[in-house]
Amino acid sequence: MLNKFSLKTFHTLANERSFSNTARILCLTQPAVSHQIHIMEDYLKTRLFDRVKGDVSLTPAGEILYKYAQEILELYHQAEKEISELTESVQGRLVIGASTTIGQYLLPVILGKFKDCHPNIDIFLTNANTRDISAQLLNNLIDLGLVEGPADHKDIIVERFMEDELVVIAPARHHWQDGCEIDIDEVRQEPIILREQGSGTRKAIEDALSKAGIKLTDLNIKMELGSSESIKAAVEAGLGISIISQWTVLKEKKLGSLKVLRLKGIKLNRDFAVILKNNRFKTKTMDQFLDFLKKS
Repeated sequence: MLNKFSLKTFHTLANERSFSNTARILCLTQPAVSHQIHIMEDYLKTRLFDRVKGDVSLTPAGEILYKYAQEILELYHQAEKEISELTESVQGRLVIGASTTIGQYLLPVILGKFKDCHPNIDIFLTNANTRDISAQLLNNLIDLGLVEGPADHKDIIVERFMEDELVVIAPARHHWQDGCEIDIDEVRQEPIILREQGSGTRKAIEDALSKAGIKLTDLNIKMELGSSESIKAAVEAGLGISIISQWTVLKEKKLGSLKVLRLKGIKLNRDFAVILKNNRFKTKTMDQFLDFLKKS
């Protein structure tokens, strides 16, 4: 059966070449992804993917279907958007993908104000790291993305909307003085906790240190965690220090449960950006949100 959901699953797997990545991007289990592909292969009476020692590649039949799946999914999307324009004055729909820091700490405030101005627009939000948000955008699973890391792809348009600063955080009982500047050599002596590979925060740290002639591997990395909340909890427990967005520690700074510091001589700034799919039909709802975001 070739329905929209099956085509989306097939299209995402063809792009990612990984069942685990596809499952994560689509918020499915790996068996669910495999099941959808088996249904399509049974229906078409042919294999769509070769699976050899963990490598996933398209068969000749899969290559043909991939070409048409791209066109079909784009036509689906354009039809939905054009129809939604007819009732946009009453009710609109916006699907946003946000990378972790933006989605958890910044976007709820922005969306609250936006909904006050546009109560008839329904907003659906998904959180993931920058790499997965980019993949969701390319696979037409979201209308736009808000990310804190690089999204380098020929089919993605990147527009900056805000600057963020990364700060060093340490346990409240640490000997460093809250609010002071510390040298990178002092940081090297400490166990450090970082975000996972694919995180925009991690990439920003790596890029900033690289400009200062320092490799990420020069640090004493003891732990990698998948969210800012888990990193803050680990630092509060005395398991190490970290480098994290200033937006994530506003509450802890006020309560005094963490010390917030800056690196001496190293600029730890990065851009928050909107990502859009190139040549994609843009609705009035999207335009309204983008205008609101720029003015926020």
